[in-house]
Amino acid sequence: MSGSRRDDATRLRVAIDARPTQPGFLGHEGRGIGRYAVELVAALARRADLSMELWYQQGLELPAAGVPAGASTRMLPRLPLPMRDRLSSQITVPLAMRATRADLVHVLAHTDAPAWPSARSVVTVHDLILELFPHLYAGSHSALHRVARGLEARALAGARVLVADSASTRDDLVRLHGLPPERIRVAHLAVSERFKPPAAAEVAALRQRLALPERFVLYVGGIDARKNVATLVDAFGQAQRRGLPPDVALVLAGRFEHAAEWPALRERAAALGEAFRPVGFVGDADLPALLGSATVFAFPSLYEGFGLPPLEAMACGTAVVSSSAGSLAEVVGDAAVVAAPDDPAAFADAILRLVADPEQAAALAARGRARAATFTWDACAAATVEAYRMCRAG
Repeated sequence: MSGSRRDDATRLRVAIDARPTQPGFLGHEGRGIGRYAVELVAALARRADLSMELWYQQGLELPAAGVPAGASTRMLPRLPLPMRDRLSSQITVPLAMRATRADLVHVLAHTDAPAWPSARSVVTVHDLILELFPHLYAGSHSALHRVARGLEARALAGARVLVADSASTRDDLVRLHGLPPERIRVAHLAVSERFKPPAAAEVAALRQRLALPERFVLYVGGIDARKNVATLVDAFGQAQRRGLPPDVALVLAGRFEHAAEWPALRERAAALGEAFRPVGFVGDADLPALLGSATVFAFPSLYEGFGLPPLEAMACGTAVVSSSAGSLAEVVGDAAVVAAPDDPAAFADAILRLVADPEQAAALAARGRARAATFTWDACAAATVEAYRMCRAG
């Protein structure tokens, strides 16, 4: 047998539910699950020890980056039914699982996983937010919510191996679902290579386009209750009353103008006066320049399964103040100021210190860049392949 044939025989054959990479699939594109899916598939495609069959949904565009070279594809039929994308996870994905000749199937989010998967399945769990904080979400007492959580619990129980974004999520799985920790492999997420300190010209152009001040505290993300942005608004107000220079602004970036929480948050922030600067959605191309131009990046979330935004800010060379909740302390380590999410005074203290002491902020930013560099998508892919080998051996 030739060397190439021997190599082919030892390569893992992996089928991946790549629907989260497609624009229009359950709103994943551009958000945490969609970005994870795109980056992981690209990192796995760079490896020589596996071959990939990528499953896409008919009727939706393929990912902007296209299908990785060397990967084969399977098109799943799109059901002519209400909630067709969600129903596809329970109907067409299990059928494809039974038909594939791959060694295993990887579903990239447990909320998309079939309740009765094949015995050769790996499922990624990003977080258990809907179980931990149901009271923060409308409809959490509905029958539909209970059915969805029940299907997810069944999917978790049926998967041979689970991949968790963090040790925090792994521990939640053990505690809430009684799953044995040996069935769970932690694969930390990572920062895309495009997140790096921006060039001065990029910062100047973005500053002019968004009318950004020279110094500002930045938050990027959603404003749903879990994100706890009201605490940041209160913290900034406290910092103002305690002597924060009047030229320092609080900048919010994200798709929040149509969020149900926006009117109340805007009213709460009225006390900040002209220092409150909501700039709306900022596209991926401009995000590194925005993160890198901030004086401080603040992230007060009540819970994250991983928490990419503070790590991305660190990679862009900005000092970070982060909540300690969920996985965040695990992710930022000693390279950020960490505060309890229910302690606006602690956030105010950190903002005041970092604004008043540029040398301290620069030293923290340098630690942040070094820490962010340790989180790579190739390392995430390597840990994921270990989960694949666990699944095949199991």
